Amino acid sequence: MMPQVRDAEIDGFYAAVGNKVRSARHEARLSQSMLARRIGFTRSSVANLEAGRQHITLHLFVLIAQALDAEPVKLLPKEPFADNYSLDEIGEHLADTPGTTQDFVRGAVAQLVAGSDGKVQ
Repeated sequence: MMPQVRDAEIDGFYAAVGNKVRSARHEARLSQSMLARRIGFTRSSVANLEAGRQHITLHLFVLIAQALDAEPVKLLPKEPFADNYSLDEIGEHLADTPGTTQDFVRGAVAQLVAGSDGKVQ
């Protein structure tokens, strides 16, 4: 019997992959347009991929990893169908937001963190 995966978990998976792709693209010092040209996408498709709105096939996932000079496994979330985000993953989400937004979210998260496991409750 296959485990059931909720739509929200699938959406979360693609959002996490998109964040990893965005981080790897920044690390490779590529714009969305540059990555798009390397993989045969449009810039808006790369933006949608990074936002988790565009689901991709496995062969395209490998092409993206190659274009970013990254191992494909590095672009996958550690816990693909976990409901909780680690604090590191939240930091990745905040990377391109204004400082005031980052401060607000960090303050809110600090109030929600329970224990020392680094998971948001």
